[in-house]
Amino acid sequence: MVKRTIKFTPIAASVALTLGLTACGSDNDRNIPVTPVESFTATGDAQFNIEVTGKAVKGSMKSAVVTVMTLDASGQSVPVAFRSAASAEAESFSEEALSQDAADAAVEASKIAANPEVLTDENGRYSIYLDDDFTGPVYITVKTSEEGDDSFLRCDAYVGCGTYDEAPEVDDENDGDTDIEFGEWYKTDLELSVVKFIPAVEADTSGASGAAGDDNVIGSYKANVTFLTSLVAGLLLDSGSSVDEDAIATASLNTVVQVMGQDAALLLSAIIGDLSNGGAVDLSNVDGEEELTDGILAIAQLSSSIQGLPSIGDVMSSIKAGIKSGQFKGNTDAGIAAIATMLQTAITNTANIFVAVATGDETAIENALKAAFSINNPNATQAQIDAFAANSVGIAKKAKAAKDKAVKNGAATDAGLAAAAVKVKKALEVIGCTGAECTVGDDFYTALAAALTVEVTASQTALTALEMDIETAQSSLADVQAMGGDALTADNAAAFVSAVTLLKNEAATAGLTAKAGSIFVKSQGYVTAAKALVTQSSDYQQILDSATSLQTDAGVAVTDTVAYDAALAALVAEAEAAIETFDIALAAAKLVAEDTADVADEKKSAADTAEAASTSALANAEGAMVDTAANATEALELAMTAVTAASDFAAAVDALEIAIEQALVAANAYLDLEGEGAQAMIDALTAMQTAAVAQGELASEQFVTAYNLQLAAETAVAKLEVLTSVKATSESLSTMTVLTNTGGQAVIDAADVLADVIDELAEMGNNSGTGTSTRNADWDYAYNLDDLTLMLSNATTGEMISAAASYQDNQLVVAWGATLVGENDASVKLVTADTQTQALTDCVEFAAGTIDSTQIDSCLVFTFDGAVTAENVDDAEIIMTEMSNHVEIVDGDSGFDGVLSITADDATDSGSITLEGVSGDVDFKVMATFIDSDMEETSALDITVNNAMGYTLSITGNESAGYTGDVMAMYNEMMMSFGTATKTTNGLSITYIDGDVVDYTDVDLIDSSK
Repeated sequence: MVKRTIKFTPIAASVALTLGLTACGSDNDRNIPVTPVESFTATGDAQFNIEVTGKAVKGSMKSAVVTVMTLDASGQSVPVAFRSAASAEAESFSEEALSQDAADAAVEASKIAANPEVLTDENGRYSIYLDDDFTGPVYITVKTSEEGDDSFLRCDAYVGCGTYDEAPEVDDENDGDTDIEFGEWYKTDLELSVVKFIPAVEADTSGASGAAGDDNVIGSYKANVTFLTSLVAGLLLDSGSSVDEDAIATASLNTVVQVMGQDAALLLSAIIGDLSNGGAVDLSNVDGEEELTDGILAIAQLSSSIQGLPSIGDVMSSIKAGIKSGQFKGNTDAGIAAIATMLQTAITNTANIFVAVATGDETAIENALKAAFSINNPNATQAQIDAFAANSVGIAKKAKAAKDKAVKNGAATDAGLAAAAVKVKKALEVIGCTGAECTVGDDFYTALAAALTVEVTASQTALTALEMDIETAQSSLADVQAMGGDALTADNAAAFVSAVTLLKNEAATAGLTAKAGSIFVKSQGYVTAAKALVTQSSDYQQILDSATSLQTDAGVAVTDTVAYDAALAALVAEAEAAIETFDIALAAAKLVAEDTADVADEKKSAADTAEAASTSALANAEGAMVDTAANATEALELAMTAVTAASDFAAAVDALEIAIEQALVAANAYLDLEGEGAQAMIDALTAMQTAAVAQGELASEQFVTAYNLQLAAETAVAKLEVLTSVKATSESLSTMTVLTNTGGQAVIDAADVLADVIDELAEMGNNSGTGTSTRNADWDYAYNLDDLTLMLSNATTGEMISAAASYQDNQLVVAWGATLVGENDASVKLVTADTQTQALTDCVEFAAGTIDSTQIDSCLVFTFDGAVTAENVDDAEIIMTEMSNHVEIVDGDSGFDGVLSITADDATDSGSITLEGVSGDVDFKVMATFIDSDMEETSALDITVNNAMGYTLSITGNESAGYTGDVMAMYNEMMMSFGTATKTTNGLSITYIDGDVVDYTDVDLIDSSK
C-alpha cells in the first residue's frame, strides 16, 4: 500500500533557515523572500501473490514474449505491475516528487519498472503474479516473431502449416523437407491475447495454485491464451468501455455462437462464460493437463483448422469483423463470407481426420489425410497427389503417436476419445450461425443449463472418487511415515527407503495434485458460466450453488494434495538421509530394485488379464450376427463391451510400461553400485518392456477392430429401426382405400357411367331432356346441351354425378362432382364448388393456365386437334386428356382427402396419374406414368410418403419382364434401399433387407387403361 507523507527535505530546511536570518537585517538590504520548496514523499509495500497461469496454444507457442497490461475504464490497455514468481516477502518502494499525486505515481512506476521479462516454456506455459491488491481485468498478450528472437510456433494442423524458406535439419520432429508438417516447429509472426477478470481476493490458505501449490499464493486463476480468447479480447478492447466478468461472459458466448454455432457452443458449457479456463490443447503434443472433453476437443480442432489456413492473422481479423457486424457466416462482405466457407471446409477436414486418428489405424489416418488433400487441392497434379500420399505415411505415424501420448498422459481413454471424436464431428458439420440463429434466446439458456448441470455432476462424481484416492494415499503415507522417525533403525532402513520409493512411484502415476487442480479450474469455469445463467434468470441459482460448492470442495482437495506432496517430499529427504546415516546404499538399491520389479510383475499380470478379457470380448463381438433387429441389438452390446475391454487393455499396458520404466530406473541404480544380479534384472525388465510394446500394439489393433464392429452394429441397429417404420408404412399403404381397388374403382366406375350416358345422349340427338339410362339402368339423367350441363342420380345407391362444360377454342372444359359408393360401402366424393357456374369458371381458368390445381376442385379438360364447338366436336380428335379432382373417401378406417390428377397424351400413347393427399395419419403422393408402345405397356409407379424417413416405393417395368423396384427410405441423411418389390397379380411382394418377405394383396392404383 502507498503511504503518503508531507515533509521538508534537508535542502528545503537550509533554505528556510537562511531566509529567516536575513529577515532580521535592515529593510535597506533589499532581500527578496523565497518561498520554501515543498517536497512530497510516497512509500509503499507490495506483495505479488495473485497467480495467473496458463498456456498459449495455436499449437504451442515456445519462448514467446508475454506482455501483461490492465484495462482502464475506457477499455484501453495500460501498464500493470507483476512478477514472475510469488512474493515470499513484501517489496518496499519510496519516491519523492513535487506533488503527492506525482509521488504516488512514481511509486507505481517503480513497481512497474521492476516487471520481469516473461517467456513461455516449450509447451506455451507461462505464470505471472499480480499485486495482492489488484482487482480488475488483466490483458495478456503472447507473441512469436518470424525474426529476431528464439520464439517458435508448433504446427498442430494435420494438413500442414505452409512451407519453410529453407528446410530445417532432420531431427525427431522435422523430416528435412520444406513442408511445415504436423508436429514441426516454425518461425512466424503471431500474437494471441486474453482478458481475464481478477475479482477482489480474500486471503486464504487454500493453496489452490497452478504452480504446484506455492504457499505464498493467495489466489490462482487460469488464463489460457488461444484463438478464441484472442477474438474475445479484441472485441472487448474495441468496445471502448470498462471490462468486468459480465462483459467477458457476453463476449465469450457471442464469439462461440458466431464462430461455432449454438450446437457446438453447448459442448463448451463448462467454459462458455470465460474461454480462458480451457481449450489450450496442442493436438500434436497433448500433455494431459486438460482432459479432452467434447468441448475442449472442439476448440482444439477449430484452432488446428485455422492454423492450416493461409494467414492466421487475416482469418482472425475477418472473423472479428464478422462478429462485430452481427454475422460471421454469410456476411454481406464477400471476403468475410469466403473466410467462413474456407473455415468450414478446414474444420470438416480436421474433424474427419481426427475421427480416423481416434478410431482407426495408420492406414485409416492416411486415407483421411489424402481425402482432405483432394478437397483442399482440387486441381492438384498427379505428381502432387503422389507426393502427398507418400508424405502422409509419416504424418499419420505422428498423428497416431500424438493420440497414444494423449491417452498415456491421462487426457482421455481410447473409448472416451473415440466417442468424443464422433460427437464433435457431428457438432462441427455446420459451424457458425445466420439470422435468428445468432440471437441467443431462452431455449439456448435452458439447453446450456442442462449441459452445465451434466458437467458439474460429472465433476462432482470425479471429485468424490478423487477424494477416496486421496484418503487411500494419505493412509499409505501414514503407514510409511510410521516406519521413519524414531522407528527408523539400521534393520528397517532399507525397507523404509523402498517403501518411500514405491510411494513416490505411485504418486507420480496417480497424479492426484494435477487431477485436483484440473477439477478446481473446471469449477471456476462452472461458477462463471452459472453466474451468466443467473443473470438471465434466478431459476438457475441452484446450478450456481452446486458449482460454488464444487469449487470449495475442489479447493480443499487441492490443499490436501499439496500437503500430501510436501509430506512425501519430506519422506524422500528422510529416506535419502537414512541411506547415508546407516550406510545402506547397496542394500537399499537392491530392495528397491526387487520391489519395483515386483510391482512391474503385478502390472504385467493385470495387463495379461486385461488382454484375455479383451480377446474374449472381441471374439464374441466378431461372432455376432446383425441380420435381425434383435441380433443387431445384441451385436451392438457385444461390440461396445469389446471396445471398453480393448480400451481397458490399453490402459493396463500403459500402467505396465510406466511400472517397467520405474523398475528399470531402480535396476540401473542397483547396477551402478555393482549389485549382484542387477544385469539379470535389467535383462528381464527389458524383455518385459519389449513384450509390453507388442501388447500395446495388440491392444490398439483390438480397439480398432472392436470399434469398427461397433460402428457396423450401430449402422445395422439404426437401419433395422428404420426398417420397422418402413414395414409399418408399407402395411398402412396397402390398406388405404384410395390405393386399393375399392376407392380407385369407384372413381373409374363414375367416369364409365358419365362416359356411357354422354355417348348415349349424343346418339339420341336431343338438346335436352330427362330419363333413365338404357346402358346403366339404375341411373337417371337430366341434361341440357345448350347449357352443357348433366345431372345423374342413382335412386338405389343414393349416388349422384353432376357435370357442367364449356367449349374453349380447342378444349372442352368440364367441371364435375360426384357422391359415390365404393366396395364395402365406402363413401367417395368428388368435391366441386358450391355452384356449377363457379366450378366451371374455376376449371376454365385452370385450363387456360391462369390458376393451378391447388385452386380448383374437380375438372376434366379435353384437348382436341383443332377448335371445337357443339357442331363439330363429334368429328374432332382428342389428343390430350387432363383431369384433376379433389377426392374425399370415407371407408370407416383410413379414408382419404386429396387430389387425383390424370393426364393422357394420345399423340404419344403416354399418360400419368398423380394422387396426393392424406389418408389416416399418412401424408403421401403417388405418381404413375405409362407408355403404350407397339408391343406392350411400360409403366413406372412412385409412392412417396411425406414423413421424416422419406418412404418411397418405386416400381418400373412391363408385362413380359415383370414389374420390379425398390422400397427406399432416408438413413444417415441418404436414401437407401430397404427392400426389393415385385408386382404380383393382385398386389405387391416385398423382400426386405432382413430377409423378411411380405405379400400385400388387393393393392392396385386406378387402372390406367380406363
